[in-house]
Amino acid sequence: MNKKNIPYIITYILEILLVLLGAIFYRQPLLSVLLLLLALLVPLSILLTKHEIDKLEITATPLSLEVMRNGILNVKITTNYKGFVPLLNCVIKLTYENLYYPHPEPQEFIFPAESRKNGEFTLPFSVTKSGMVTLKMTSIDITDYLHLYTFTRPLSINLEIPVTPEDVPAPAYPRKRVAASASDGDPSEVNTVGGERTQDIKQLREYRVGDRLKDVHWKLTAKTDEMMIREFEEIKELYYLIFPVLTKPNLSEDIENVDSTKEDTLQDTLDVFLAIGKDLIREKEPFSVAIYHSEDNTFTMKVVTEEEDLYSALYELYRCPIEGYENAYDTYVGHNPAALNGMIRIEDGKVVEM
Repeated sequence: MNKKNIPYIITYILEILLVLLGAIFYRQPLLSVLLLLLALLVPLSILLTKHEIDKLEITATPLSLEVMRNGILNVKITTNYKGFVPLLNCVIKLTYENLYYPHPEPQEFIFPAESRKNGEFTLPFSVTKSGMVTLKMTSIDITDYLHLYTFTRPLSINLEIPVTPEDVPAPAYPRKRVAASASDGDPSEVNTVGGERTQDIKQLREYRVGDRLKDVHWKLTAKTDEMMIREFEEIKELYYLIFPVLTKPNLSEDIENVDSTKEDTLQDTLDVFLAIGKDLIREKEPFSVAIYHSEDNTFTMKVVTEEEDLYSALYELYRCPIEGYENAYDTYVGHNPAALNGMIRIEDGKVVEM
C-alpha cells in the first residue's frame, strides 16, 4: 500500500459507514444491497488488478542516439498490454542525471494501459550540459480501480545517451607532433601509438626481466649458454596528440540551476576538445587522444582518423571518473617525457602553452 492510497481508503470507509447508517435507520433493502456491493468491490478491484499487472510490458528507447547541448532529449515509452481489463493508474518511477553532475532527479510518468493495445508516449528532457546522460526506470506502481491498494513491480530499464558539446571555432593550438615508439614492457605502462619494428637487428644483448621470448636469439643462446635477446630497429612515427584534462564541474542540488556566475571550465574543455579534433580531421591529419583512467592510473590511446572515431573518444571520456583527473598530465609526462613539447593540452577550457 502507498501513502497516496490513505485518503482514498478513508473516503471509502466513510462512504460505507454512511450507507450502513442509512440502512440501519431507514431499513431500505436497496441500501443493504448497495452496502454489500461496496464491500465486494474492494477485493474484486484489488484481485483483478493483481491478476492483470503481469500482462503489461514496458520498453524505452531514445529517439536519437545523441543530442546536442541545450537541446531536447526525447525518449519513447512503449507499452504492450495483453490484459482484457484496462489499467487506469500506472506510474513509472525514474531517475535522470548527467554522470558529470551526479544529482539524480526522481521523476514520475503517469499513463493508462488500454486493454489489448500497445501504447506509445514521448518523454522530453531539457539538456543543458554536455556529458553522458543516464535514464533509469526502477519501478512501476499500478493502483487498483478504487485507488485503495498500489502494487509495485521492479523495472530494469537503463538508457545511456551522450550529450555532445556545441560547435565552436577551434582556437589556436600547437602544430608540433609527438614522436612515438613501440613499447613492449610492463602492460601497466602507458600505451602509446607507436611505430612498427623493422627486421633490422640493432644489437644483441643479454636477457633482462620483461623481455619477450619471441625476441630470444636461440642459436646464439645455445652456443653461449646465456640467453641472448635481439633488439630491432624501430620506425619512429610523428603524430598529433590531444590531451584533455577534465576538471570538477560546478555542482548544485539542481543541475538546471548551477550557479551561472561561476565558470564551468569542464564544459569549455569539452567544447575546445571537439573543435580541435574536427579541425584536424578536416585537414586530414590523423591524431590520438589520451584518456586517463584515474581508478588504475592508466591511459587509453584512441587513434582518430574520422569523426566517428572522435565521438567514440569523446564518449569514452564521458565515462571516466572526474576524481583524480587532476593528476592526469603529471602521470602521462612521467611515463612519456618526450611528449612534453608536442601534445595539444586542453585544461580549464583553454589550450595550455607548453
